[in-house]
This record gives sequence, structure tokens and C-alpha cells, in this order.
Amino acid sequence: MAPSNRQLYLRLLTYVKPYWKPFALAVLGLIGTAATEPAFPAIMKYLLDSGFKTPDQRMIWLIPAAVIGLFIVRGILSFCTSYLMTWVSARLITDVRREMFALLLKLPTQTFHELSAGTVISRIMVDSGNLSEASTNVLVTVVRESLTAIALLIYLFYLDWELTLSILIVGPLIALIVRGFGRKMRSASRSTLEAIRLLFHSIEESSAANKVIKIYSGQDQQIARFHKETESYRRSLMREAVPVSAITPITHLAASLAVAFIIFLALNQSTGQASASAGGFISFITALLMLISPIKQLTTINSTLQRGLASCESVFNFLDTPTEEDNGNVDLGNAIGDIEFDHVGFHYPNVERRALHDVSFLASAGQTVALVGGSGGGKTTLSALIPRLYKPTEGLIRIDGIDINELSLSSLRKNIALVSQDIVLFNDTIEANIAFGAHDKCNREDVIRAAKAANAWEFIQQLPAGLETSIGEDGAKLSGGQRQRISIARALLKDAPILILDEATSALDTDSERQVQAALAGLMKNRTTLVIAHRLSTIEHADKILVLDQGSIVESGTHAELLSKGGYYANLTRIQT
Repeated sequence: MAPSNRQLYLRLLTYVKPYWKPFALAVLGLIGTAATEPAFPAIMKYLLDSGFKTPDQRMIWLIPAAVIGLFIVRGILSFCTSYLMTWVSARLITDVRREMFALLLKLPTQTFHELSAGTVISRIMVDSGNLSEASTNVLVTVVRESLTAIALLIYLFYLDWELTLSILIVGPLIALIVRGFGRKMRSASRSTLEAIRLLFHSIEESSAANKVIKIYSGQDQQIARFHKETESYRRSLMREAVPVSAITPITHLAASLAVAFIIFLALNQSTGQASASAGGFISFITALLMLISPIKQLTTINSTLQRGLASCESVFNFLDTPTEEDNGNVDLGNAIGDIEFDHVGFHYPNVERRALHDVSFLASAGQTVALVGGSGGGKTTLSALIPRLYKPTEGLIRIDGIDINELSLSSLRKNIALVSQDIVLFNDTIEANIAFGAHDKCNREDVIRAAKAANAWEFIQQLPAGLETSIGEDGAKLSGGQRQRISIARALLKDAPILILDEATSALDTDSERQVQAALAGLMKNRTTLVIAHRLSTIEHADKILVLDQGSIVESGTHAELLSKGGYYANLTRIQT
């Protein structure tokens, strides 16, 4: 069930609460601004009633000075209010974005498969930015215009309470109009936000796949797709524009009825106190016309509110996304490195076929265990279960005899290092990438030692800025072999007792593979290593080889033992030679 407007708004205001002092000052400024609103029609009444003549010569200077002073005071109050509200709004959006980003890093791996990068970026940047519309912007308008309307109404009652009561009949009419358009605006705002997410996704996807698009001449296809999505966005904006555009003229029409009614009464000389003098009548009309502006603002703000509430709904749905389960409270400390799979099974959500079925094996501390088999056999899934990127649906995984579900995630993962074929580097310096996650626990000498051990120091020294060299987006300024050796240096610096190598050399040329293999040999020393490999020549010296097919272990043993069996592994070896 979707949350109500009130629930969304109350939750949003919890982010304003820490900044209640500047917010309260801003509200005081709004009250002061509203209190000065009836002053101008009051001055006009005095001038008209006196025929722009005064027996007191001081008034010749005092009245113009009062007008100037009035607008100076209003200007100062308006500036302070606007600045303070912008300050609160910026703080609120910053807090929400930080909370969303922190949650993003705690989401389960499966969630990242379901959410596109474009959707995530849109929610964190666009939806959160719209919160200011529903929080401070709406509050400023509601408080300021409500107080202004109240001040003007009090003045109108003072001039002629009977006439004022007779025109208030338009109030319920305007309220009904606003309420009728509210739901349509909220629905249209949701459609607009969804269209923006699709645009972000399309841009992000096309940027990442630019090489494939060029090679396969897919530019026209992507342009047509983007045209379709921009058209969808345009249509969403137009659906949103209908109620937004209609509400202002309808409100003005309702207000004009009130003004026309007063003029009618004046012409019939049937008004009450306000008709006692020309000044009183002009002052009444002036105040009434001034009342139209706050009423207009209060009605049009509903479109802003609905757009903001649609963004609130999106942001809070994201913030309510379940994070990784971390119920374990055992601290593993520095692990010895024994890994045991005990009848482990796993299947992905909404997928009938099991990715793993009844997998059992033991990798003793310091051993190298290789996983081989065809694509889709379950090798990568198996390795992802060890750091609890996924949780087994059956069976248990133990490290040093302890069920990994009993371990805290931080305790478990600090004992695991990963080197993958999908190398992930950050748009930062080489030093920052090697020291990633450990920048506050190591010094430059530690980084250099790790780089030397990974056979990376030689090429790092040849770079213009050495360790300070910026490597670009995802290490674009480095070769594949260089990027892989930076990844290995990162794993060496972590010095974890358990190492996972996922196709670490599959995409390298012969020379780069030789250097990387030498670096990996040093990395694997005295560590429990799980190696996923397609090139069987790279795992001939493994202590144990597990052959997986359709999620089950079909063979296990050393390279020589498996060759002698003449089974699945031997057949794979023949195919690759």
C-alpha cells in the first residue's frame, strides 16, 4: 500500500529537524514579511481619505520615508529568509544523498542485477534533488503566503467584515479545484520520474557500450531508442503540464468573481463600512487584489508539492530496500584459511534451475584448489558464496570450522582478497588504487613493496608521475596486463589468508600473462587459493582440481589423477591442446 501524503511529508520533515534553529529563524522572517503586507493599502487609505493633503508638514517626509523603510525591511527579511531556507534545503539534500549512497554500498549483490546504474544515479541525484521542492520550498510558500493571506484578511475584516464574509465563498471553491487536480499531478509526476530514469539508463548504457555500438554500426538503433524515450519523457511533461497550467487561470477566475461582486455592491451603494469613504473602498479593493497573489501561490504550490512527494516516494522506497544480512557476531580474527563446503546448494531468485547442487569439498589452509568446467557450470557462483555475496539456499560453508553465517561480514571479508578478470579500478592515482580500502593502514613503502611483488613497479616508475599518475576511468590509460598487476598489488597489500582468482589471466596476451602469472605465484604463496580457470595449463600444479558441470562436482583430484581417469577433465585437456 502506497504511503499517504501525510506519512511521506512527516518522514521528510525528520530530515529538517536537525536544522530547526535556522528554519525557525526563517519562519520568523516570513512572519515579519507577512505582517508588513497590509501596510501599503493602509497608507493608500490615509492618502486618499486626506485627498493627498496633510496639515502636518512632517508627514510630507514621513510617509515617503515610511514607504521606503517598509520595502527595505521587507527586502532584508526576504533575503534572510531565502538564504536560510536555501541553506536548510541544501543540507537536507546532502544528508539524503549521503544516506542513499551509504545504503547503496550495503545492498545485496542481487539487487545490483535488478537496478540499472542509470536508475540508481537518477534516484540519488534527480529524485533527491526534488525533495527540496516538497520540503523547504513548499514550506516557505505555504508559511509566507498563508501568513500574508491571514494578514490581509484581518485588514479586510477591519475595513468591512460583512463584505469580507460575503466574498469568502470562493475559498471552498478554490480548495475543491486544488484537491481535484492533486491526484492527477502526483500520477503525472511519477510518470515523469520514471521517464527520466529510462533516459539516464539509456545514456549510461550507450556510454559503456560505445565500442560495441561503433563496431556493430548500432548508432541509428540507439538514436531511435533514445528518440523514443525522450518522446515518452516529453509526453509525461505535457501530462503534468495540463493540471499545472489549468489551476492558475481557474483560480484567477474565482478571484475575479469576488472582485466583480464587490464592484457590483459598490455601484449599487450597498456596501457597508468600506464604502464610508473613497479611501476605504480603494484600500479594500487594493487589499483584495493583493490577496489574489498569495491565493494563487497556495494553489499552484500543489503541483510542486505533488512532484516533490512523488520524488519522496521514490527516495524512501530506495532507502527502505533491504541491505545485506549481517546477523553474525563472531569475529574470525586472522583466519587460518580452511574452507569447507558441506552439501551446498544455491539457486538465483526467480530462476528454476539450480546454480549449485550438493557441492561438498575441503580446501585446507595453504592449498590451491582449482575450479574448472564449462560456462554455466557454477564456478563463479561457488566463489561468490565464500565472501557471502550470496547466501547458500542449502548446506553450510565453514571457514576454520565456523559457519560463515555466524561471522560478521567485516570479519569474514577482511580475510578474503579477490583478483578477477573483470578488473575494477577507480578514476584515481595508481597509489590510491593499490591502497584501496587500506589507505589509512599503510604507507607509501607498503604500496611500493606490493607493486614490486606484483611485477608492477617497473612500469609504474616509467610513468610521468609514478604512483601519483591518474589512470583514468576504469584504468583506461593502462594496458590490460598493467591493470591486472595493479589489481594483484592491491590483493598483496591486503595480505588476506584466502585468495580468490577468477579468470585472472584469461584476457591477457602471452607476455602480459607471463608477468601476471609470476606475480600470482608470489601472491598465492602460503594462502588458501581458489582458482577459476578456463586455461587448464595454468592450474596443472594445483593441490586439488574440482570439475563442475551443471552446478555439481563431477570429478576431483590432482591434474595427473584426473588425466588418468580419462573423464570430463581429460576431455577438456584434449580439446585445449
